Amino acid sequence: MSEKSLEELAGELLQERNLRLAVAESCTGGLIGHRLTNIPGSSAYYMGSVTAYAYETKVRLLGVRWATLEKHGAVSQEVVLEMARGVRKALRADIGLAVSGIAGPGGGTPDKPVGLTWTGLSADDYEQAWRLVWPGDRREVKDQSAQASLQVLIDYLASKPGKKTAAANGMAGNSDNAARWVVEVTGRFDAQGVVYPQNFTWQGQTYRLESLGRRWQEGPDEHILAMTLQGNVFELVFSHATSIWRIKTIPGSPDRV
Repeated sequence: MSEKSLEELAGELLQERNLRLAVAESCTGGLIGHRLTNIPGSSAYYMGSVTAYAYETKVRLLGVRWATLEKHGAVSQEVVLEMARGVRKALRADIGLAVSGIAGPGGGTPDKPVGLTWTGLSADDYEQAWRLVWPGDRREVKDQSAQASLQVLIDYLASKPGKKTAAANGMAGNSDNAARWVVEVTGRFDAQGVVYPQNFTWQGQTYRLESLGRRWQEGPDEHILAMTLQGNVFELVFSHATSIWRIKTIPGSPDRV
């Protein structure tokens, strides 16, 4: 049996929840829209996209404020959230997904290196942005940014009520044992490539880890039980396919520490 792509999984989840998607792309240059429209019948849930590369396009078509661009730059949490809100409003969608980054080879700074990407998602009940830094050349950064953006969308959709869809490739959080949210993790890899998380940032708060417990592999995902200094246990999930961390709370633990 062939594995389902992220765009296939996203389409299934959007249809099951009767939600419509709009996308605002900068560094990916339309790659996300290209992947979504490769799926037959995607017009049922995909409203369209705006490839807003220049500052002027972000302002005119997506409603991004000049003041936000001048203060934070195009590759920032603030701008990517305004892009997501703007495309959702402009195309009358339920969900706005946006991405902006520095694909290279030039344009990087110490604070914003080449490979830095911000992905944002905006819906009536939820808004969040994720900071990711990718290795590789320009095309690889674009590919990884599109892949991560689709995974963010899937994780959000999986948290919404709807018919459960089996994730053949093990990457989408859509069952009771799947990870719920994308998180930012600080950690290290040993000489054998084994990852050891040291802390993670979730919903705007950083948690230091006191110890790591059992770990196991499911497809391309590595699952690790981690205990915080406060004694709460979380299940961290690292996707070796996308280099994205996600999290699921263990039943009985509070959602917030």
